[in-house]
Amino acid sequence: MRSFLSRSLYSAVAFLSVSVSSFASSQDQTNYSTIVDEPVRYSHSDFGGVGLLQVPTARMAPDGNFSVNFSHVSPYNRTSISAQLLPWLEGTVRYTAITNRKYSESIEFSGNQSYKDRGFDIKVRLWEESEWLPDFSVAFHDFAGTGLFSSEYMLMSKRYYNWDFTLGLAWGNGGAAGGIKNPFRLLGDRFETRDEFEGQGGDVNFGNYFSGEEVAPVAGVEYSSWGSDWAFKVELDGNDYKSEGLNNRFSQEYPINVGVVYRVNDLFKVQVGWERGDTAMAGIQLGLNFGSNDSLMPKFDEPIDPYQPIHKEDQLTNVDAENMVKALNAQKIKVQQISVNDEEARVVYRQNKFRNHAQALGRASRVLANYLPATIGSYQFIEQSGSLPVSSTRIDSQSVRQHAEGKISGNEVLATAQITEVESLSKLDDKLDDTQAINEQVVSAPNWDWRIRPIFTPSFGAPESFVIYKLWLKFAVDFQFTDNFSMENVFAVNLHNNYDKLDEPSDSVLPHVRSDVKEYAKEGENGIVRMQMDYLWKPSHDIYARLSSGLFETMFGGVGGEVLYKPVHSRLAIGADLNYVKQRDYDQLFTFRDYTVATGHLTFYYDTPIKNVLAKVSAGRYLAKDKGVTLDLSRTFDTGVVLGGWATKTNVSSEDFGEGSFDKGIYIKFPLDLFFVESRKDSLTASWRPLTRDGGQKLITGRALYDFVGANDKETLSKGWNAFGE
Repeated sequence: MRSFLSRSLYSAVAFLSVSVSSFASSQDQTNYSTIVDEPVRYSHSDFGGVGLLQVPTARMAPDGNFSVNFSHVSPYNRTSISAQLLPWLEGTVRYTAITNRKYSESIEFSGNQSYKDRGFDIKVRLWEESEWLPDFSVAFHDFAGTGLFSSEYMLMSKRYYNWDFTLGLAWGNGGAAGGIKNPFRLLGDRFETRDEFEGQGGDVNFGNYFSGEEVAPVAGVEYSSWGSDWAFKVELDGNDYKSEGLNNRFSQEYPINVGVVYRVNDLFKVQVGWERGDTAMAGIQLGLNFGSNDSLMPKFDEPIDPYQPIHKEDQLTNVDAENMVKALNAQKIKVQQISVNDEEARVVYRQNKFRNHAQALGRASRVLANYLPATIGSYQFIEQSGSLPVSSTRIDSQSVRQHAEGKISGNEVLATAQITEVESLSKLDDKLDDTQAINEQVVSAPNWDWRIRPIFTPSFGAPESFVIYKLWLKFAVDFQFTDNFSMENVFAVNLHNNYDKLDEPSDSVLPHVRSDVKEYAKEGENGIVRMQMDYLWKPSHDIYARLSSGLFETMFGGVGGEVLYKPVHSRLAIGADLNYVKQRDYDQLFTFRDYTVATGHLTFYYDTPIKNVLAKVSAGRYLAKDKGVTLDLSRTFDTGVVLGGWATKTNVSSEDFGEGSFDKGIYIKFPLDLFFVESRKDSLTASWRPLTRDGGQKLITGRALYDFVGANDKETLSKGWNAFGE
């Protein structure tokens, strides 16, 4: 009887979804325009990612959306992070605590900790909703995890005014109820059966995708009226919960789930519901859009001096050079050298305040326009990153004055800008001649800088405790001894940690280049994070070089070098690094262990034309002496936030690597500009990997040369040029 009822409900809801979708698509263009202009409540499913309750939808959140989600449906407590990586690509990483199962089969080992499952999800939109077509997306749940919740979905979503309808098919765990023969069986025998996952976890099991004898229909509708903070959800669940992982078996009174969402504000949503006919659900969602400058704190920077051009246009020798430099420094443009002749002014500078390069250039240009005669045709700005001159931007002075008078826009100033390769400063100095009316070396080495900030370093999923953390003070001191020679020092002072819970030694069969993290954490609570000397220079226009020695990171020190080929205006760059290092002692001071290794990589960088996505491919030898390739993809959003992920595959087998099968993880870089009311250029980076193993581990040597140089071309400069001079 219950089976009959379930089938009837399947048919009824599916028919309703198809009928209303067809009705919506038959409306005239005027009605359709009204439909698509109304917002959809982009709330998340229990698994994370835009969806209903158990079922995802074909919808995508606004580009750049980032959310942290928590949900409880007994016995599952799910914590997930979802990000709209591209307008058509959603990614989710998730931990599921299965509260009725222990961490391991050993009760003594597990203690009070429940079983924790890690999972990765992606959803790809193949086409976007139009007058006749719905959104159509393909979703993969747990596609690179243990496989406990492995599911695939093909989904359509169509809107009609306040109603958003979804219809689709589910494979795997999400489609365990079955009811429909798998249509992909027509493509081959491999789709007939779905294998139970086996292995070390973390493998991508391509053979299981869209496989299984039967699939289940899924459907649902979300209703939210215009301007309301409430949304209501009803869905047809494709899972019958009779074959959950870890031998869990649950009753299901009926396959209909219902829920309601309340948006407290733009950052916070609450969701409650009733699932499986007998189980309560509760969840919260915290979200922020990294793709919109509206997410930035309002800025109250030092205002620009009013435009007051001098009138003695033919008396360059009367320029008040001392106050001009003071005015530049007041705008946080740290002048290294300034020279002026009858035709051009050239400023060599560093700046650590403005994340937006055009904003710094605009402020510097305005200062020059206030102090220099209008007869000077152009301003050349050479920016240094560290001790490297990385970009040369020449701007027409007349366009700067017109912009200051409100006659043209920042983009029109950009049209006059010329970005060229920049030579070393010593070669530039050789070109100075007697026509320089002003030639001042304002800042000379040695000079130094320091900074201090609290750092919270968590790691997740350890058997002793789900969260292992350290709160510490980062104290850094940098010295610039010459134009090329510098030293970076970073010290850690422990404030609080729970490392006392760590007691399980590494079981790795590879050299312990990373997996002894517990020993380093315990014995090196206070220690030297980095004490590194660098010599940076430019052998030619397009080539940058670095020689380094010292304590590179918490676990290794030695000597090494790097070369980068990065032509101006080129999206492609090529780098190579080679290092000979020795493993540091656990106390993270000046003593070493016996392990030594030569490690290095050849890296290709490609600044793709797709939404500020940077692709990096590295091939070489890793710290455990294994050899392989790392793929790293990242995207920089308008707010300066960088979201990225990497995967490394080496000649180490999955069995020797251990749980996780291969090294992978995600990272996020937060510009402090996001949280402060004054512009800031510096940032904090947090990374997460499912497990710390020894295979595929790279040496950390501070900033790579590409991070100094960046994408120094006109297209990059044009981003944010509307902030010119703000």
